[in-house]
Amino acid sequence: MDTSILGTLFQIAPDLMASIELRALVMERVAALGPIGRRALAQRLHLPEREVRSAADALKASGCLSQSAAGMTLTPLGQSLVDSARTVSQGRRSLSSMELTLSRRLGVERVCVVHGDADLDDSVLPEVARAVTRHIRFLLQGAHVLAVSGGRTLAMAAEAITPAVPMEITVVPAQGGTGGSIREQANTLAEEFARKLGGESRMLYLPDGLSGAAADEMSRLPQVREVLDLLQHADVLLYGISPALSSAVRRNIGMGERENLMRHGAAAEALGFYFNAKGEVVSGGYPLLRAQNIGICCHAAAVAAGTSRAEAIIAVCAHHPHRLLITDEGAAQRIMELLRAT
Repeated sequence: MDTSILGTLFQIAPDLMASIELRALVMERVAALGPIGRRALAQRLHLPEREVRSAADALKASGCLSQSAAGMTLTPLGQSLVDSARTVSQGRRSLSSMELTLSRRLGVERVCVVHGDADLDDSVLPEVARAVTRHIRFLLQGAHVLAVSGGRTLAMAAEAITPAVPMEITVVPAQGGTGGSIREQANTLAEEFARKLGGESRMLYLPDGLSGAAADEMSRLPQVREVLDLLQHADVLLYGISPALSSAVRRNIGMGERENLMRHGAAAEALGFYFNAKGEVVSGGYPLLRAQNIGICCHAAAVAAGTSRAEAIIAVCAHHPHRLLITDEGAAQRIMELLRAT
């Protein structure tokens, strides 16, 4: 298959390419390893068994795959298509190798990398958002409370979620209001995620920029205290990471404070906290949230795309436990360059 055709297909239907690549990868690996069971194949591919099962069922329905007690094998039709499938799966294998490398080097349980660089191509960010929707229900298995931050990518993700079986989940904002577009505020996204997932949401009445004393006083309000208690016990935290300086500009932080951030080596911003390259909080965040250990939790899922976010991703993800990182090739390649240099 001409690889230019793959590029065309990605431009026409980027939302379908992940499924196509996975099916092609399953075909290529079954051709090499078959007969093989779905669980064994999922382990070899470092993918959830559910995803491999879905791809295998689709291939079986199309007549490319057969299943027996011994495992999966290709049909004659599948064998005739395996060379083309191998061409398609090369892109997925390259990303899979990158994902495994980043998982190991950053200490993140699972990394998902999508094609492209969001800094150079506006079509990449929606694909990153769709990757969030593909992982969200898997992340929430057994969870009761989801905390979400604000931001453009998560706003796209909330919009892209397809309503399905309602979940018993409470969604809370992981930060107060940050100014800017209402559509991208954490309160708005908590409500939208809850609506799409079939759960319920709460609002956090804490605007950005409150002094410690003012925030502490507001935390005494019952409606604020309830959300803070839920936030403290969140099972999953879904949030975005930004470079420190660009975030400070976006939040309209004064020049004096920006210079102070730079003096302290701020490299990343997440949830209103500014982190240095060692993952230490150097500024920002509500004191009452910091005191409750709200920030980065052991079930954290971070989303950040574009080469410009590589240093910020390392600053946060390499120093705090994460279950999932969703990023793109531009950021992933730059992260590996930076990690090789250390």
